[in-house]
Amino acid sequence: MGIFGKHKDPFFVQLEDQAAKAEEACAALCAYCATPTEECGDKVKNIEKEADDIRHKLCDELYATFITPIDREDLYRLSGTIDDVTDYAWNTVKESRIYGIVPDAACAEMSATLLEIAKEMHKCVSLIETDTKASDAAAVRVKKLENQLNKQFHQAVAALFEQDDIKKILKYREVYNHLNHASDMADHAADMMLTVLVKK
Repeated sequence: MGIFGKHKDPFFVQLEDQAAKAEEACAALCAYCATPTEECGDKVKNIEKEADDIRHKLCDELYATFITPIDREDLYRLSGTIDDVTDYAWNTVKESRIYGIVPDAACAEMSATLLEIAKEMHKCVSLIETDTKASDAAAVRVKKLENQLNKQFHQAVAALFEQDDIKKILKYREVYNHLNHASDMADHAADMMLTVLVKK
């Protein structure tokens, strides 16, 4: 039985749907890094649009609802931060297209770590009502994996600056930044979820 009743609160269902889309987008991003075709890139874009629809629906219902399962501001900010993870996954693809570059080994490595982060974030959200201990543990794993991706990011940027092609350096650094920002957003989401768990 959930904390707020036998059935999951609709807002938690929507948050879980958002987290599922973030995981799906990160999986599609990994596929794009392995096979950077237009079709693979468009899949990330389409998932991002679907995630936006879920976010908009949650916000519409939040404005129309007087009683929410957690603090209204917490709910709004958590939804937005989860959505940011999906946005940055798409931005990674979008800017690689704009700059005319293909994902390199560093992109693939960071994307794989980002997918693990998204999986744990999804798990954390899905358990936040029913299993506080497991949800807490998933949030902590998100934060540990974010540290891992941050190290990968700095190593990748350092390797970039060993090269002489300044245009290539700048283009790839921008793409790397999106992957790093995605993990930062997941880390912020984990902090928010830990706060929600404490408040319960």
